[in-house]
Amino acid sequence: METPSSFTPKVLDPTKASSNGDLEASKKPDDSKNSDSILHDCTPPPLKRRRTSSHVLPAIIGTNVQQKHPEPMRIDEEVPKWQRVTEDVFSAVVSIRFSQPMNFDTEPALTSEATGFIVDAQRGIILTNRHVVGAGPFVGEAIMYDHEEVEVKAIYRDPIHDFGLLQFDPSQVKYMKLREIPLSPERARVGIDIRVIGNDAGEKLSILAGSISRVDRNTPEYGELTYNDFNTFYLQAASSLSGGSSGSPVIDVHGHAVALQAGGRCEEATNFFLPLDRVKRALELVQQGQDVVRGTMQTRFLYNPFDEVRRLGLSRETEAMVRQERPDGIGMLTVATVLPEGPGSVAGLEEGDVLVSINGDIVTHFVDLERLMDDNIGKLLRLVVDRGGVAKEIVVEVQDLHSITPSRFVTIGGSIVNNLSYQLACSYNVPVRGVYLSSPGNLFSISSSDEGTVLSSIDNRPIKSIDEFIDVVKSIPDCEFVPVSFYSIEDVHTMHGAMIQMSHHWGSMRLYTRNDKTGLWDFTSFKDFPKPTPIEPVSAAILANSMVRVYYHMPVRMDGSRARRCRSYGVVVDAERGLVVVSRRTVPINLGDMYISIAESAIIPAKVRFLHPSHNFAIVQYDPSHIGDTDIRAIPMCLKPLKQGDSTRLISYSRYGNPVCINTVVSDSIPIVISPSTFPCWRSINAEVITLESPLTLDHPSGVLANEDGEVQALWIAYLSFDAEGKDREIFAGLPVKTILPALHRLQQGQEPQLRSLNIEVGPINVAQARKSGLSDKWMQELQHSGLNRGSLFWVKSVETGSNAMGVLNDLDIIITINGKLMTRLEDLDAQYTHDELTMVVLRNKKEMELKVRTTECGQGTSRLVFWAGATLQAPHKAALQQSRKVPSGVYTTARSAGSPAYMYGLSPTMWITHVNGQLTPDLDSFIAAVRACSDNTYVRIKVMTFDMVPMVLSIKTCYHYWPTSVLTLDPTAESGWRSDKDDE
Repeated sequence: METPSSFTPKVLDPTKASSNGDLEASKKPDDSKNSDSILHDCTPPPLKRRRTSSHVLPAIIGTNVQQKHPEPMRIDEEVPKWQRVTEDVFSAVVSIRFSQPMNFDTEPALTSEATGFIVDAQRGIILTNRHVVGAGPFVGEAIMYDHEEVEVKAIYRDPIHDFGLLQFDPSQVKYMKLREIPLSPERARVGIDIRVIGNDAGEKLSILAGSISRVDRNTPEYGELTYNDFNTFYLQAASSLSGGSSGSPVIDVHGHAVALQAGGRCEEATNFFLPLDRVKRALELVQQGQDVVRGTMQTRFLYNPFDEVRRLGLSRETEAMVRQERPDGIGMLTVATVLPEGPGSVAGLEEGDVLVSINGDIVTHFVDLERLMDDNIGKLLRLVVDRGGVAKEIVVEVQDLHSITPSRFVTIGGSIVNNLSYQLACSYNVPVRGVYLSSPGNLFSISSSDEGTVLSSIDNRPIKSIDEFIDVVKSIPDCEFVPVSFYSIEDVHTMHGAMIQMSHHWGSMRLYTRNDKTGLWDFTSFKDFPKPTPIEPVSAAILANSMVRVYYHMPVRMDGSRARRCRSYGVVVDAERGLVVVSRRTVPINLGDMYISIAESAIIPAKVRFLHPSHNFAIVQYDPSHIGDTDIRAIPMCLKPLKQGDSTRLISYSRYGNPVCINTVVSDSIPIVISPSTFPCWRSINAEVITLESPLTLDHPSGVLANEDGEVQALWIAYLSFDAEGKDREIFAGLPVKTILPALHRLQQGQEPQLRSLNIEVGPINVAQARKSGLSDKWMQELQHSGLNRGSLFWVKSVETGSNAMGVLNDLDIIITINGKLMTRLEDLDAQYTHDELTMVVLRNKKEMELKVRTTECGQGTSRLVFWAGATLQAPHKAALQQSRKVPSGVYTTARSAGSPAYMYGLSPTMWITHVNGQLTPDLDSFIAAVRACSDNTYVRIKVMTFDMVPMVLSIKTCYHYWPTSVLTLDPTAESGWRSDKDDE
């Protein structure tokens, strides 16, 4: 498969905790098919190193010691000649370390490396690939041959061809004499020897040899929903290049650039180079301070040899005439795609037409075709084409190519939209109009696939451009539910519909516009949206009176949470107060938008009231006045525990929303054991669950288990678990209803649940093992008299760092009694919730010990988030404390965004930040004070500790334009429950 051969992909984080929780909008592509590109990355084989050393890899790539060059060898004339040429070129080739901060069009947010070379030393202009510069925002630095670093900005990217221009300030290069490489497209010939000099495989400077074998190859195909070049020839050579070489100069023996490295094949040592004809023209216009004008007929041409165009019906007379006029040619240009509603379609061009002449001149080469279009924007071109052997004259008005190339995008609710690009329209032969969803974010998670979505209407109002999109969205009140229609550009025949909830309260809508003078994308914020519509009571007819559907949307990630949108059924436990119990698989954190759907016919908002620290349930609340006279009832509870062999009924819903009743038998009541994830996040511990015999129950992730009298004995809910690779999976089991009563009773009394906890995790150990560990005969007899039907006790698996139990209880302690009661079931541990201190008898090192263990008050969880350089920081959450033996700092990295400085420079989730520029940062307050003193576009020295307690120092360059510092604080008085303090608003 053909693929752009460009830059080194993002560095994987080999710390103990994986980066699965990163805020990344892009998906990992198949590395086996692509050497690299914006969408297709391939990591070179890693060098041997410590497991954590790759966190600083982006900062040290290419830092090999520069040695003196040996004297030229005198074996033959060619070796010293190439040596002199390459030595002269070295000072003009740069390594580019860059990020594309946001999804835009076909390109995801990312960080990577590539190559470029100086083509104007006086003005500081660097030539590289378009897929490096990107169609959207760009932030980067150029690393010179002597390892001086200068900031670069994007000043031009071609709408269709794979080249772009960056610019730096030459005065910032202090120690090296700048050189430039002349562009000589006319020197490209079949058979000439070439050298490709660049950052191949991330090794800063590599030289690969080859020979040009073709100069008339059609453009390579890089795949769907990604960037593809067209309407140009490509050069082909046999040389094996890999990631990082994009933008490398293709040098001839005289030191001239004859082409630009662009793509290649993974399976073969074949590479494709972009010719420099249009590149040289664009550079000259930029040097003259003029705009690079580009014309189009919205038509894609291919170069076909004479035997193929003859099969298309080309007349012998026309072929003879063309061969006589162009004796060196072997083919002609044919029309491959004519976009609907474009100038070519309006004029009457058709697929299969063979281009003969334009304005009376024979045209068989892409250079002539593009020259005529670029020089005649807004004017008419008279084309003569051969259609099935008949000459047709067609007059086409040339359109400005930049006018159909997106240069703006809108962000709202984490989503990004832009006008449908000419790139995508040409790939799928659709008109160049519509609003393309570059990133679904939280607001527009409306499709099973995140790619290729085109929005057709919002709130039943058609949208054909982002200007219409802005007008529609500005008129929709916050929190309003509106319909959206959309289709996939890969299937234009099928229209889809969905409901979204407008979200203005988590951040204002912004319009970004490209500014090639500054290299930044300027933004305008839209505020003062209509306030939420007052909720009118809605009545609904329901079949199951005690079950509602709960939807939860998380705008940001915290506490290691990964899911952004969750939904399942909840159970009403107090209809008078609107209290609903739902799984923590659905509501993992207390930050987000929640609403409840009753019988799929009434939707009302709700809020989180309680998250249990160890058991798998949350209690949420809706306003009962919002449901009118809807017959909602609390479930009748039965506190009698379900035991093995008991008959029960699972009452749930099918995937179509119909009530389901399954008669089954309890297979067991057992402790649930969920191993920690490599990326710390909440999981249920110290809990017993009910399993059922019928396999049909595994098709229903939520419901209730009721007896013959209709009384509910347990809730059937989904538990978050993890597979061997650390990916999320679900376990379905029953939670006894008595587990929820302590918290429920406090809420019913108008109080906030205040539970206490030992903050330990325990696991079962059988009596035989306990006896081998020193359990006395006295306790053996106690166990026999207890009527225990399974021979097990419990031992301490871990003690949470920072808890009162730490240092009192040790790992592997076997718990014998709690407050004088033998601990034979996990429910015996529930005494911790209501006692300030517990008296425990434990077996440690074959000795019985009586301990006084103070419990710790369960707090409200995370109450503040700090966003800095694209990283999400917080105080260490419960899951992190459970899995870490030490707490190096009160500043914990819980997530990071793709394309951000944090991602580029290796600040990974699960790292603890201990110092900023040498200043100690033990907590979030000190960290905020330290980073607010750091200027924009400067390097900040960050000392971190990995989750494996390996110290590291990172240098992170700030970029406040795209990644401002902000703080989100829990505030029950705020509309969303959280208050934002943004630097830029």
